Amino acid sequence: MISDSIKRIEELLCELEKNSASATTARELRLQLADVYTKLRYANSVKRDGKAVIDRNNVEGIFEEAVKNEEFKVFYQPKVNLKTYEPEGAEALCRWIHNDEVIAPDDFIPILEQSSRIETLDFYMLDHVCSDMRKWLDAGKNVVQVSVNLSRINVGQDRLIERIIETVDRYAIPHSYIQIELTETSTELGFDELRDLVLGLRDAGISTAVDDFGTGYSSLKLISELPWNVLKIDKSLLHEAEREGSSEHLMLSHIISMVRDLGMECVVEGVETPEDIKLLKDNNCFMAQGFYFDRPISVEYFEQLLDGVSHRKRKR
Repeated sequence: MISDSIKRIEELLCELEKNSASATTARELRLQLADVYTKLRYANSVKRDGKAVIDRNNVEGIFEEAVKNEEFKVFYQPKVNLKTYEPEGAEALCRWIHNDEVIAPDDFIPILEQSSRIETLDFYMLDHVCSDMRKWLDAGKNVVQVSVNLSRINVGQDRLIERIIETVDRYAIPHSYIQIELTETSTELGFDELRDLVLGLRDAGISTAVDDFGTGYSSLKLISELPWNVLKIDKSLLHEAEREGSSEHLMLSHIISMVRDLGMECVVEGVETPEDIKLLKDNNCFMAQGFYFDRPISVEYFEQLLDGVSHRKRKR
């Protein structure tokens, strides 16, 4: 069993950590172990022995029980400063652990978005992120801002802003530690509703981000008329821009420059190679997220990252 092997490796790492000279190496190995464990579980997540882990048609039927049993887990993917190679933020991502298997988000989120159940999941995630943050703050950890995804289906819901604030305040989390991410396709549901949401969160001191920028028919109105704090460039645009001199390369360069001139922070997703890092640095973009640094990791491993395991070893 994968879990048995992981447990044994964990025991060996604990022994290493008892030796102060080996403690740092052990912590770094533990983070690498988290990465391997996630890869192994994902490789086994959708099917087992050729059989689906979960019937897509049954997602809604078992959703409420899964929420009650807390089968949905928060995984954190760090956002890294390319000047210091330290994590300066993270994105909270949902993973469904059902019958000891990880169900990929694409297998359940689109289904939940067809009903009000996605609202339940969004606030479940926000609540759990705030709960984690409260523990970190109480423990004196170096807490970073965490972004939480909000489905475009929820834009325009009654008391949405109030509910977000109430959830954050329930745990006495400083509003600056929370960021709400909305995909650029959120504009499909009405610019006025989106504007009211972004403005309302800004007035409450909660940061907002445009997620997956570059995947749809982007509108300059979306980023020029709304006070976003962050624009996140989708990985597809990054990978298409890797050929220097291409139209995609020029487009990426101009988008980064425009975002900076508008006073927003630019974060690029899907960073996987040293070449990606060089491309971003050459274009004066210094915030990145992707597998080059970490896959989404469990709260336990993310806490170790907050405790001081650095990404400096990856510096090129």
